[in-house]
Amino acid sequence: MLSGEEFEVLLIKGEGKRIEFKEAQQSVPSSLYTSVTSFLNKEGGIVLLGITNDGIVKGLPDHKRLQYKQDIVTALNNPEIISPVYPLDVREVDFQGKQVLYIRVPVSSLVHKHAGIIYDRENDSDIKVNDDRLISDIYFRKRQTFTETQIFPGLKMEHLSQEVFNKVRKLIAAVNTTHPWLTASNERILRDVSFYRKDFSSGAEGLTLAAALVFGKDETIGNILPAYKFDVIVRRENTDRWDDRLPPLRTNLIDTYLLVLDFVKSKLPEKFFLEGTQRKDLRELIFRELVANMIIHREYQTAIASEIVIYSDRVEAKNPNKPRFTGPLDLDTFSAEPKNPNIRRFFSELNWADEIGSGVKNINKYLEYYIAGSKPSFIEDDIFLTTIPLISQRLDHFFIIVIHLARLSPYQLGDSKKAVLMTLPLNPVFANIPDLDHFAHKIVSTWAEKSRKLNQLRFMIFNNTQISDVKKAGTWEEKSKKLLKKRGNTILSTLLLALEPMTLEELTGILGYKNKERYREDYIKPLRICHLIRYTNPENPNDPNQAYVITKRGKDFLGGYNI
Repeated sequence: MLSGEEFEVLLIKGEGKRIEFKEAQQSVPSSLYTSVTSFLNKEGGIVLLGITNDGIVKGLPDHKRLQYKQDIVTALNNPEIISPVYPLDVREVDFQGKQVLYIRVPVSSLVHKHAGIIYDRENDSDIKVNDDRLISDIYFRKRQTFTETQIFPGLKMEHLSQEVFNKVRKLIAAVNTTHPWLTASNERILRDVSFYRKDFSSGAEGLTLAAALVFGKDETIGNILPAYKFDVIVRRENTDRWDDRLPPLRTNLIDTYLLVLDFVKSKLPEKFFLEGTQRKDLRELIFRELVANMIIHREYQTAIASEIVIYSDRVEAKNPNKPRFTGPLDLDTFSAEPKNPNIRRFFSELNWADEIGSGVKNINKYLEYYIAGSKPSFIEDDIFLTTIPLISQRLDHFFIIVIHLARLSPYQLGDSKKAVLMTLPLNPVFANIPDLDHFAHKIVSTWAEKSRKLNQLRFMIFNNTQISDVKKAGTWEEKSKKLLKKRGNTILSTLLLALEPMTLEELTGILGYKNKERYREDYIKPLRICHLIRYTNPENPNDPNQAYVITKRGKDFLGGYNI
């Protein structure tokens, strides 16, 4: 689902390469399908209905929303409107009492047309593509992006495993006894998920790499991808080698998923919790997402292995990747893109994958219940690194150092805020800090590093301060002055004071600012734009009793996590 914070970020960014607004007050505009087509062909994106081009949220009339949904779903399944058809969910989000519809559009492995015309996306425009050379470029781009769609003319049905087809039918029957695949031929199943396709630019037609990976015999997979393997290792006692391991897997993705998930679960404790009235297995929820994500998003044409390593304090998963950017994922605003959309679609039929991007979000959501105070990290690069901490790390006794760095007194902060601060999750990289001086030096550097990606914030420190300089300083006030410049100090103290709701008058009174408007412009506004603090009454920003409180993202910032 689209969160309130993500919605606000989309409004701030405005229309662009991957964001499109449609006012849609009278009817569903035909340009909606032009935008969906261009997003499918380019890099994916999100279309929002009920918003003007310049980002004013009008919402949609109550009596029209259901009809809009029905019309859009019908159209997306009509080959005369979008071909090949690409069914998508139409969802609702409430913003300040106004209802908006939105459609998340992934990048597709196929080239799509709207009303017989190919569209591409440039900046905030949908471009009609008529030139043969440009059309060829789009087909080439698809082949380069989605290696799963590579056609192997020599790959035949006899190279696939009937045993795997039978297993798939049994797995589907367990969740849907009326699924059409239960009686469909093997060939029909392959065509339904585009594992058998025709490349209209080259004329090639046949089974794809995805077909071999999902249904192939081990010998078939070994011949096509001789270096492919999936490793799962336990390193708790013998960290230089291993304590236990799953024999390296070079088999089909169905058995890979089942074997890897069973092995990982056997090495980790079981824990249940109630979500509403449902009793759920947290271990299953978290690690099925991890394993499915690795299979769905892996770049298969590489000699590097997929690897899960189980340590005593964390699980690390490394997966070969074709990155769209490098760096940590912002869990509030990131837009997920399947690297192998046909494999993802197949896994969703088995109930092993949900909405695009749900894997990362579900791991983040349920880990807090599995290991209190724990927070995963996801770093996109040539190797996609997922880290799931297995121990709870909190600020605890380090809280007093953070107060000193902010140049606040415990009295100014107050007992209730101190209690909140002590329980804030702390990035596990701080687990083995030798002393308080090293902690202060490292946490300040971490805050500065995280803030560089927040253009409005300008969290300022003294970059050349060495740990020896910190140790030489006599008092914590002196240490703070060697580490933090005035702006960095004020940002930190504002975040700490906002651990509980505080009005502008209360904040400026404690911090000694006489010019309230200047403080609001210089500090409150940047912190709010960066989603580190928020209004307590967002529907009425000018409320005379308006207060500010730290967000989850702000708490993650204080704890040294990627934001």
